[in-house]
Amino acid sequence: MNGKGELGRRGESAAAGYLQDAGLTLVARNWRCGHLEIDLVMEDERSVRIVEVKTLHAGTGFDPGENVTADKRRKLIRAAKALYAQHPTSKEIKFDVVTVLVDGESILEINYMPDAFDALG
Repeated sequence: MNGKGELGRRGESAAAGYLQDAGLTLVARNWRCGHLEIDLVMEDERSVRIVEVKTLHAGTGFDPGENVTADKRRKLIRAAKALYAQHPTSKEIKFDVVTVLVDGESILEINYMPDAFDALG
C-alpha cells in the first residue's frame, strides 16, 4: 500500500461496502463544500448518515476512532449544515464513525459506531 491517501481510500471503500451490506444506501463519497469534506453520506429510511471513516494499519497501538477529535466533529457538523443547505431533507441527520484496521492488503476489522456523536458536540 502506497501512502496515506491510498490507505484512506481503501478504508472508505471497505466502510461503504460494509454499510451497504447493512442496508444503508450510498448517497455520496468524499462530498466537499469548500474546505469541508464528508467521507461518506449514507441514507436509511429515516435518516441521512454523515460517516467519518478512520483507517489505520494494525499493530500501531492506536484506536482509529480516537482520531475523531472535537475539532473534527465541529467540522463534520459544519459540513452537514452545508450539505443540508444544498440538499434539504426532512430526514434526521446522524453522525456515525467507522474504523477500519488493515494489515497489508487485508482488512482485519471494521467497527461501525452509529450515532457516535450529535450536533451538540
